[in-house]
Amino acid sequence: MNKNNLRKVFTISFIVFAVFTVAFYFLSGDQLKYRVADDSISILEADSVTPEITRGVTVSQDFKNTVDNIDQIAVVFTKLYREGQGLLTIDLMSGNDLVYRKILDVSEIPEQHRVFLSPENPIRGFKDKTLTLKIYSNSKTNQGVSVMMNKALAPAGSRIKIGNQTIDGSICFAVSGTEKIAISQYYWFIMGGLGLALAALFIVSYRQFSRGRSNYLVAAIGAMYRYDFLISQLVIRDFKSKYKRSILGVFWSFLNPLLTMTVQFLVFSTFFSSDTQNYPVYLLSGVVCFSFFNECTTMCLSSISGNARLITKVYIPKYIFPLARTISSSINLAISLVPLLLASLVLGVAIRPQAILFFYFLICLIIFSLGIGLFLSALMVFFRDIQFLWSVLTQIWMYATPIFYPAEIIPEKYRFIVRFNPLYHFIGNCRTCLINGISPEPMAYIFCLLFAMVSLFIGAYTFKKTQDKFALYL
Repeated sequence: MNKNNLRKVFTISFIVFAVFTVAFYFLSGDQLKYRVADDSISILEADSVTPEITRGVTVSQDFKNTVDNIDQIAVVFTKLYREGQGLLTIDLMSGNDLVYRKILDVSEIPEQHRVFLSPENPIRGFKDKTLTLKIYSNSKTNQGVSVMMNKALAPAGSRIKIGNQTIDGSICFAVSGTEKIAISQYYWFIMGGLGLALAALFIVSYRQFSRGRSNYLVAAIGAMYRYDFLISQLVIRDFKSKYKRSILGVFWSFLNPLLTMTVQFLVFSTFFSSDTQNYPVYLLSGVVCFSFFNECTTMCLSSISGNARLITKVYIPKYIFPLARTISSSINLAISLVPLLLASLVLGVAIRPQAILFFYFLICLIIFSLGIGLFLSALMVFFRDIQFLWSVLTQIWMYATPIFYPAEIIPEKYRFIVRFNPLYHFIGNCRTCLINGISPEPMAYIFCLLFAMVSLFIGAYTFKKTQDKFALYL
């Protein structure tokens, strides 16, 4: 490797970082600036109802808004099995100013049902201010609705105004929305600082290389240039051996995830499809991501022991072998994305620009799998039983990851365990970008990057510490 090649690598890397920084800011939208508020107002369980809301009767309640952006208001109504006719108006007031209004047909309001009010645009600028929920109707007697309420569990100071009368209690309503993410206000400063640090690292590394010195970064780049032909040959060999004597060949990379999804869809759709948006795409995206992880780590597992003759006869950096297996699996992953994209289009998933962020989490998944692969390949040299144990562990890991079932079915008190599962984050965030067409919140990117880098560090450290003993056990 010469100075021109090193300069080219550093320049391209910095350009990629700059492009990602700008693209991420615009693609992430409000998800970069806001997150679901933790202190939203929740609906109380009802213990009574207000009088019937008819012409001339108004029910109102003041409350302190605790969210930056109000996305949804829910109110629980009951008809007490009245016929129900007329129009019901719900106003959100700030003093004497109308903030939002919703008019409903009383006949269409279900019995004891939450009515959701969702403004077209979030209501902003009223955090920590007192707002009034005002409900009135033009219904005649015995044709109106009542609002469910609670007197016993209402927060201290809550009062309901019914006509000219005021009583203690709270109507059964909820306010949900988002709050500002503090870190987003300093996004450009943070990314600018990271860019300067990256530029400084590149400049220092380049000067050291020019003076005949090196560091881990330059050594890794040099190894990739020096052994690029060997890596390409190993990848081609793995790719050919996988489809050797196969009639369909590469087509299996398209067909395999579809067949797996079809089987799991037939088995589990009865239980979970009604609770999950675009369940076939939800399932296929999970199958594609987990199949890559399983294939990559399983192939890396035998990457050292399976190349014993070559390793013991010729000097080659040993990490080349699990790296080549990871690249080979990544190619299969790229092929598998084609049926995922086609299925998404056929099944009506709107592919928005935010879907590009899907690849960030895939890259994190690849790095994470490489780290696990390095660790397993080193372990396999000393403990051959790990190949049988790993097949069992991957089965357990598959069922512990929400691939064919939604995470919401796990009881809340046990859900924290699932959050320690890195694949839960990788797959879940991929689905958010692809199916929902939005960006996850900023912490999702940080968590996934941390999982990936910690896995890579542990795998590389274990591999480096044990590689000198490989020849004694192969």
